[in-house]
This record gives sequence, structure tokens and C-alpha cells, in this order.
Amino acid sequence: MARIFEYFVVCGLGPEIRTLDGNKGYHGMGDMYLPSLLDQYPPSTHSLYPPPPPQLPTCVLPAGVEIFSSGYNPNDLSTYPRSYPIVLTEGDGSKIYLSCIAFRDPVSEDIAEAYRVPANSFADKCICLVSHSPSFRVLREALEELFALCFSPDGSSKPLWDVIAYMVSKVPLPIPGKDRVLFAIENCLLSADAPPKDGLPHADISFEPLVQCLDVDNLIKLFTAVLLERRVLIRSNKYSLLTLVSEAICHLIYPFRWQHVYIPLLFFSGVDYIDAPTPYMMGLHSGVDTSGLTMDGVSFFQFRYSMMHPDKIVDAAITILHKK
Repeated sequence: MARIFEYFVVCGLGPEIRTLDGNKGYHGMGDMYLPSLLDQYPPSTHSLYPPPPPQLPTCVLPAGVEIFSSGYNPNDLSTYPRSYPIVLTEGDGSKIYLSCIAFRDPVSEDIAEAYRVPANSFADKCICLVSHSPSFRVLREALEELFALCFSPDGSSKPLWDVIAYMVSKVPLPIPGKDRVLFAIENCLLSADAPPKDGLPHADISFEPLVQCLDVDNLIKLFTAVLLERRVLIRSNKYSLLTLVSEAICHLIYPFRWQHVYIPLLFFSGVDYIDAPTPYMMGLHSGVDTSGLTMDGVSFFQFRYSMMHPDKIVDAAITILHKK
């Protein structure tokens, strides 16, 4: 029986610290460090699903792992947890859908002692739900519930890994056109359904950011560049916007399909891929420097959109502060 959730994974600062340049050890808070896969469910020894792609940690923390002197601060928006979707493309063209929440977590005492990281430091950590189903809404809602439950002052009535094991092992993939699937995380009831197979393809995303961030002329230019199979680069200061816009465009060109390189959220160290000579659709954070690239023939589109923090994530972040 197919299931909605295939993996729950945790990525962050691994037991062997290396900078993005490959230098081993701690080199200060100004450097970025390679993310590692810290934990997963089901464990790596199972055979229920193919293993997560090896590049997953780099993709879910595209800037790398940064080490900070402080954690969450309610007066500093840059310290708030961030929720964003990611789409990965496998070698056979199939897609993997992830919902991610990145936040600052204390550096473990063992790592701090081994690499002489300053005491009471924090580092980027990311939790993710992985699926082959493009169920963006239920992936996001389920992960936000897990995140809030993890940092709830009351804790969970069951061990958190038991809650995760139930989700991954027991929640079935909805049958198209049939009854919706209901499941609970603690006291929260969630639902998932799939539309009938006939009719237009269903898009479990909002097209609103696409039309809010571009005027009509630029929207037509973006649509034309994709249909002509150009090299398309989408830039934004929001991870979530890059994926949402890329997915919206892929739906809008129906009945055509984008069959070239597709990386809605490019990891920062892969910026050289932008000079690739083949057609592509890529998303890149606005903070990445591209001044050293030729960019010849690249159709470039800048998106700016002020997206509100999900209430539950903000509430969970506030409980962290109260616990401390």
C-alpha cells in the first residue's frame, strides 16, 4: 500500500565539521559548514522505500549550516523558524517533494568540545517530510504540527518517534476521486485527498504569489521563455517563493511538460550551474553573488514578496523562548 509520507529526516551540523570549501574543523561563525543527514525514519536499514537521495542535506539547507552566538529572538525576524517546500528531480525524471522547517538549535556539547566551538552556540537544523506525492498542503501542515509538538511545553502524550512512525507507516496515499484520508497528530486532525484522474491536473499550490510578484508584461515574458525552452533563472529572497513559482509555471504550461533541468531551489555552492549551456529552470536566492558568471542568454526574473510567518511556527518559536 502506497503511503503519503515516506521519510522524516533531520539535517544539520554533523559529527565531522567541514566548511563548504572542504576545510575540516571549526573556522569561526563567519563560515558556512556542510550539512549532514543526522537522523531519519524509517532507519537506513529498512527496505520499505528507496533511500533518500545523497544530496538531500545540501538541498534542504542550500546556504549550508551557519553557527550563531544566539538562538531565537522574538525581536529579530532573521532568527525565526522558516518553512518552505522543495522539489528534487531524480535521474529518471520523477520528483521528490519535501516540506522543510529550518531553525536554530543548540550545538551539541560533544561537537562543541571536539571542535572548540564557543559554548552556548547555535547552528542551523532542518526537519523534513519526504514524499513522492505533490501534496504540498498536507506535508506542510503535518510538519508544522510535529514541529510545534516537539517544542511544546507540555510535550507529547506519546514519544515523538512513535508519532512519526505512525505517520510514515500507517497513513495511506489517497485514492484519486475516493474518500479523503483522515489522520491525527496528537490532538490535531488532518486530512488528505486526491482529485479524480480525469480533468485538468490538480495543483496543490497557490498561484497567487506568481501573479502578485510579476506584472502582466513580465509574466508573459516568463511564460514565453519557458515555452521556448530557454535558460530561466528565478530569484527571490524567500526559499518558499522559488519553489511555489516554479511549480506554478510547470502547471500553467499544461498540456506541455518541462523536461529539462529543473532545480527550483539551487544550493548556493552550485551557482556555477547557471552558466550551463542547456535549457533549465532554476531558482536561486537573491543573496547569492552571480557577478562572476557570464549569464549570456539567461532569462532572469526577480521576485519580491513579503510572506507572513506561519502562526504555528511562530507560536512554537515563542514557546522555545519561554522554556529557556
